[in-house]
Amino acid sequence: AADEYDTTYEIPLVQAKALRARYGAELRIAPYLGSYYYGFNLSKPPFKGNPKLRQALSMALDREVIVDKVMNGVALPAYSYVPPGIWNYTPQAPAWAAWPRAKKLAEARRLYAEAGYSDANPLTVELRYNTHDDHKRIALVMAAMWKQWLGVKTRLINEEFKVFLQNRKQHEVTQMFRSAWISDYDDASSFLDLLTSTHGRNDSVYRNPAYDALLTQAAATADISARRALLEQAERLVLSDLPVLPIYIYVSKHLVKPWVAGWEDNSYDYHYSKDLQVLAHPQRSGAQ
Repeated sequence: AADEYDTTYEIPLVQAKALRARYGAELRIAPYLGSYYYGFNLSKPPFKGNPKLRQALSMALDREVIVDKVMNGVALPAYSYVPPGIWNYTPQAPAWAAWPRAKKLAEARRLYAEAGYSDANPLTVELRYNTHDDHKRIALVMAAMWKQWLGVKTRLINEEFKVFLQNRKQHEVTQMFRSAWISDYDDASSFLDLLTSTHGRNDSVYRNPAYDALLTQAAATADISARRALLEQAERLVLSDLPVLPIYIYVSKHLVKPWVAGWEDNSYDYHYSKDLQVLAHPQRSGAQ
């Protein structure tokens, strides 16, 4: 309030709406190379061999409400698995992402019924997440949406992080689980490699030889246009098979004063002091 800072490292999530109303364009929000999603355990019922059920759960979610009400606008709705901002890549999205909400819900209910579920025979499923207030808030909202629109009964289970990770890797008790990934490097393969059948972080137990072949071919392709096409084809396969359910894209979030020159929003949220300059302004000179 006293203009004592030129920039902030981040902002509190719970204050995002108030800060946006007060500071307007000084609140800088930009896509970050991270995705928040839920994984399905494809090695056991109810999700093994049941892509229609996974699709129904995905289509019934209102991601815009989750971002607006739970994340206070400090995130982006995710329909792709790979976030925007990746070098030489266009995140893919299912055609239904652009449908009106009513059409999405109608298709979700149709798929849910075709998957073998109904009001008389509702899906009962467990959703596990590592103990954290934000994860709990998101899980509660998602469970409420599935209950309201499909009749799904979701049991929420929070676990200490080490126990949570152990259960995910053992693939025994876990049915659906919270997950996220922030890229180690600026390439779509950082995300897509996680779902290859031999990857140690493939906790969904996703096994698709066609997908593995696309990633193997992309790794051996030097031509960047051809490689991009292979990776985008692989993501379209993920969005069709749905071993994971994208929810939102992480964003960077800072307050940046207008007198800070050289600040450029970027997907890695790197801001080097050599590129920045604090211009002359009344607060700096001590004028009132």
